[in-house]
Amino acid sequence: MTVTSLVDLCAAGIVLLGVVLAVTRSIGRSIWLVAAQSALGASAAIGVGVSLGLWHLVVGGVLALAAKAIVYPLVLRQMLRASSVSVERHPYAGPRLSLVVAIGIVFASGAATSDLALAASVGGTRALPAAIAAMLTGLFLMMSRRKALSLLIGLLVFENGLSLAAFALTYGMPLVVELGILFDLLIVIVVGWVYARRMLRVFGSLSTDELRSLRG
Repeated sequence: MTVTSLVDLCAAGIVLLGVVLAVTRSIGRSIWLVAAQSALGASAAIGVGVSLGLWHLVVGGVLALAAKAIVYPLVLRQMLRASSVSVERHPYAGPRLSLVVAIGIVFASGAATSDLALAASVGGTRALPAAIAAMLTGLFLMMSRRKALSLLIGLLVFENGLSLAAFALTYGMPLVVELGILFDLLIVIVVGWVYARRMLRVFGSLSTDELRSLRG
């Protein structure tokens, strides 16, 4: 398999997993889906880095694989075990509407980037539309879900798209920037864990609807 084929395969998998995430109501299943999506993005970066001798890309990909595909999902699973609710029961968008929106995002992303020439990047013509689709899907998840865990999952999907976009356009961000993003994500996950525990203690639920009672 050539490196271009690897990038194309990973990009297609990221798009497909994004669509599945949009219609999945099981939070536990969504955690493993976003972990698989993160693993695909990291694998593409590692493959291109090894092929072209870009070792900063390899290091960044390995760190992303360890953090976003293993550590963060395990933290989210720990949060899920503490909650009595494991299914997104009443999202703002139902399964059919979510499927239509997710597929629309894929086609819109492809149409928006169809005329762009990315000669400097291996597989960029496939990776960039997949990256945009992942970012928009992540935003849609954050807007259409009620549970705090689902919002964190949407954030991870968005960040997967952001990383893939940087990879498609410039062979990845500088290693320092990638480390900063991973650290920021870690802080968000930890803060989310703290707030989730507090919500469970006060409200007995991770639904963000309960926070409306705090409005003045």
